[in-house]
Amino acid sequence: MKLPQHTAFSVFIAALLYMICKSWAISLSCVISGIFIDLDHVIDVVREHGREVNIKDFFEICHNAQFNRIILLFHGWEWLPLLAITAWLTGGNPWVTGTLIGFGQHLVLDAYANSSNFSSYSLIWRWKNDFHFDTIFPKLRSNKYTYGRYLSSRFNQ
Repeated sequence: MKLPQHTAFSVFIAALLYMICKSWAISLSCVISGIFIDLDHVIDVVREHGREVNIKDFFEICHNAQFNRIILLFHGWEWLPLLAITAWLTGGNPWVTGTLIGFGQHLVLDAYANSSNFSSYSLIWRWKNDFHFDTIFPKLRSNKYTYGRYLSSRFNQ
C-alpha cells in the first residue's frame, strides 16, 4: 500500500479512536506509527542502492519494487505481541496503545494489499526465506522496469 492510502487510513482510524477514547495521545501515536512504520524502507533502499538516492528515486524504487532482498525491520507481526504486552504492563499507556493500533492497522493493510501470504509480514518467515524479495512478495515485482535496467539507468552511470 502506498503512502497516501496509509496516511488516509491512519487519520481515519485516529479520528475514530479520538471519538471513542477522547485521547489525543492515542490518536496522535496511531497516526505517527501508522505512517512512519514505513521508515524501514529507507534502510532497505540505502542497503541496496546506496546513500546517493534522492527522494524522487527513493519513491520510484519502492513503488516499482526494485529490491533483490528486503528486510523491512518494522514490518513484522512479531512487534504486535511485544507492543500489546508493553501496553498491558504500562496500564494501557495511551502512547503505547496508539502505537500498537497504528502498527497493527498498517500491517493488516499492507498484508492485504501487497501479499497473498500473510507470512510475508513475519520477520521470522522473511529471515527463513533469506529476505529474498521475489519469494516474499511475488506479486509486487513491477512489470514496468527490470531490476538490472533500473539500476543501470539510475545508479551506475
